[in-house]
Amino acid sequence: MTEKEPGPGGPAPRIPHQGPPEHHGRPPVPPPGGPRPHGGPLPGGPAYGPPPAGGPTAPPPGGPPRGPVPPPGGPVSGPPPGGPAYGVPGVPQPAAPLRPRRRWIPLAWLVFALSVVVGVWAGFSGFVGAVEQIAPTHVFQSGGKVSAPLNPLDQPVLYASASGPTNVTCLAQDLTGQPVKLTPTTIRQTITANGRTWEGMFDITVPAAGTYQISCETQGGKVLFGIGKRLTASAGGFAKGAAALFLIPLAGFLFASIVTIVIVVRRRRARAARTAETRGAWPQAPQGPHPRV
Repeated sequence: MTEKEPGPGGPAPRIPHQGPPEHHGRPPVPPPGGPRPHGGPLPGGPAYGPPPAGGPTAPPPGGPPRGPVPPPGGPVSGPPPGGPAYGVPGVPQPAAPLRPRRRWIPLAWLVFALSVVVGVWAGFSGFVGAVEQIAPTHVFQSGGKVSAPLNPLDQPVLYASASGPTNVTCLAQDLTGQPVKLTPTTIRQTITANGRTWEGMFDITVPAAGTYQISCETQGGKVLFGIGKRLTASAGGFAKGAAALFLIPLAGFLFASIVTIVIVVRRRRARAARTAETRGAWPQAPQGPHPRV
C-alpha cells in the first residue's frame, strides 16, 4: 500500500521528529556521567537549597533556636560568640593615676622646711653652748679676790663687766706668791651670758695647771670681774654650730631636689608609655608622603 497524498483541505502529513525524544511528566534521568539538567547537583554531590526539616543545622523540634539569643527587647543581630564587637564603643574606663604620685613633691619640700628649722635650732644651740664654755665662771667684785683652777690649755682670760669706763688694777699669783703675767688682750672679746655683757681685759699666762689667785682694784665705780676662756678655746663648739646651721638645711634641700627630679622624670616616662599603649590600641594612619595613584 502506498501513502496517499493529501488533497486540498485534507490533514497535513506527519513529519518524523528529529532530535532527542520528548518526555512528558517527570524529567528523564540522564545517563551516567552526563550533565545534569537545569544545573542540578551531580549524583553523590552536596545538595543545595534549603535544608530539609530535621537536618543537622535545624534546631530540634520544640527546642531553642541555634546561635546567640538576643535579650528581651534587645537587637536581633550581634557579633558571633567570641568574635570582635563592632559598632559604637562603650563608655571609656578612667585611666589609672600615674605613678609615683605628685604629692611626694610637696612632702619632700616640707622635709626641707623642717631641716631648715632643725638646722637653725642646732646651730643656735651650738653657739650658745660655745658661749657658755667661755663665759666667766669664777666671779668677784672690785676690791675682792678669787682663787680658781687654771690651765694654760684653756687659754684663761680675765673679764670685766662695768656700766662705763673705769681704771682697773689687777694682780695674779700662784699659791706660793709667785706673780703670774697678765697681758692686755690683743683682740677685743665681748660675750653675753645670763643677761650680762662681759668684755675681755687680760690674758692670764699661767705656766702650768694649778690654782691661782686673782685680785682687782678700781677707781670711779664698782666693777664685776670674772675668769673665763678665750674665744678660740671654744672654736670647736662654734664650728659645730655653724656646720649644723649650714649642712642640715643643705641636706634637706638636696633631698627635696632629688625627690622632685626623680618623680618628674618617672611620671614623664609613665605618661609616654601610656600614650604609646593608647596609640597601639587603634590603627594609625600611614606616616610619610601619600603614594601616587
